[in-house]
Amino acid sequence: MRRFALLTISGQDRPGIVARVSQALFQAGCNIEDSSMTRLRGEFTILLVLQHDQEPGHPSLETFLEPTCRALELDWRLKNLPDVLPPTTSDPDHEFLIHILGADKPGIVYRVTDLLATASVNIVDLCTRIAGKPERPIYAMTIEVEIPGDPEQLQERLTQLAHQLGIEITLRASTVVTF
Repeated sequence: MRRFALLTISGQDRPGIVARVSQALFQAGCNIEDSSMTRLRGEFTILLVLQHDQEPGHPSLETFLEPTCRALELDWRLKNLPDVLPPTTSDPDHEFLIHILGADKPGIVYRVTDLLATASVNIVDLCTRIAGKPERPIYAMTIEVEIPGDPEQLQERLTQLAHQLGIEITLRASTVVTF
């Protein structure tokens, strides 16, 4: 029977983490279905949805993961998911990208995501980075969203928020191939 699990891993970034972890999962008979992996300020973080054929609580996955994660000094957690995952569906007519750029300051993520939540906009992916020089940091954020209603109304609200925060916010239809 197909089973699913969510694996989260984090630890100090260095070459070989993805190769060693994916090798352990391959040896355990897992298929990586969905993934997100990124370096955040010197820490490497992995989120994976795995498909496997082991019974819940079966030691096989842990048996393969534990020595690899210990050797790489990685923190990890494995969570069983329902045996039937809802399909990942999207409607290209409702997929958009929001790009934000401005001086770094507290509250940008909160203010933008709060506006999106009140507009019933679903966040599919969100990525932030600090760029520029340490004495003049620039905050960059990209958000992939699904907009249920009129994108022009959301654009108006985002423009007002950009003015309030002193940042740039752009909204455009997603032309990037999404998975």
